[in-house]
Amino acid sequence: MARITKPLTDTEISKAKSKEKDYYLYDGEGLVLLVKTNNSKLWRYNYKFNEKRKTISFGRYPEIKLKEARELKEKSKESIKNQIDPSESKSSNFELDTTFKYISDKWLNLMKDDWSKSNYEKIKSNLQNNAYPFLGNKNIKDITRKDILLLVERMEKRNATEYASRLLNNIQRIYKYAVTNEYVAHNIIADIDKQNSLKKRKRVNHPAITNIKEFKKLLNDIQNYGINFKSDISTIYALKIAPLVALRPYNLRSLEWSEIDFEEEYIDIPKEKMKMEIDFVLPLSTQALKLLKEIEQFKTDSKYVFYSATSNIKCISENTLNHALQRMGYKGVHTSHGFRSTFSTNAHENITQHGLSSDIIESCLAHAEQNTVKKAYNRESKLKYIDEKRKLMQWWSDFLDKH
Repeated sequence: MARITKPLTDTEISKAKSKEKDYYLYDGEGLVLLVKTNNSKLWRYNYKFNEKRKTISFGRYPEIKLKEARELKEKSKESIKNQIDPSESKSSNFELDTTFKYISDKWLNLMKDDWSKSNYEKIKSNLQNNAYPFLGNKNIKDITRKDILLLVERMEKRNATEYASRLLNNIQRIYKYAVTNEYVAHNIIADIDKQNSLKKRKRVNHPAITNIKEFKKLLNDIQNYGINFKSDISTIYALKIAPLVALRPYNLRSLEWSEIDFEEEYIDIPKEKMKMEIDFVLPLSTQALKLLKEIEQFKTDSKYVFYSATSNIKCISENTLNHALQRMGYKGVHTSHGFRSTFSTNAHENITQHGLSSDIIESCLAHAEQNTVKKAYNRESKLKYIDEKRKLMQWWSDFLDKH
């Protein structure tokens, strides 16, 4: 009498842990779950075709749930009845989708919680703009190394060398994910000599004016920007506030009203939008607070302080402030990121004047503690150094007013 296999349950599968050796969980009728030593769980369907024993993969759990695996098993059985080998049938589509875009999107979704929002958006945008148009609908198994190198060449022709390098690194990570989940057998990026395939690129610092007298001229130009150039209210006020807060360009342009605490007089940005493990709190000087209250008069139903002129459901774009600075004649001289360098340089050069340490300056710039021993004993908190940071940001605004 044939042994009856007790069907698996979702609870049993989710609780299954890795052991010293790979092992199987049996659902019956040839459907099994392979639990590997690295704790990955892979669906297998064992069947017989033309008197030969064969195995086909249905993908990874939990991406392929128990119900889906059983449906794929039934689909396989139907193919066998019709004398079609499931492992060779292109129409069977057992992995549901094996295009580069599908697999990349699954990888992005998996990594999303581990990245800051800005980093996630940058990586996603790079793939959407530079990879998906050429490889998105192509089966990952059919992509060649030459296909990948052509992506790089296209980007290098328009001098996007750094983005090409980032794209190649992320495609390599996508292939590692694909190999782990058995969408493809081999990581073809591992065979590419990246050192000799990519153009050598020089590390270029963001242009910034650090001399305070020269910077004062820029501040005067910013004050007159709305008069000298036709512009929207978001750009005018974002330019005015940028020097006073020294935020990263993304955190400034995507600043939300919910992140401003007018009562406590600080900005509180969630960690998902920062390159940090905790939320970031930056005290506002009286000058910065005054500007935010001024722009509050122009507040719409947008959640963004600096909403786009074309759609208030979006914030101003990445190039808005840089374009404005270029219009004022500062192309190659100062960028929106340069405001951070101006603040950092002058704050460090005038430590004896404001009396605050480098740790406070770096904290205002949202730079995480790099010394691991110091970090372990001096635990981070979003309100750490709040009084010192408040003093420094007020000193900075007053310093700019005096010069």
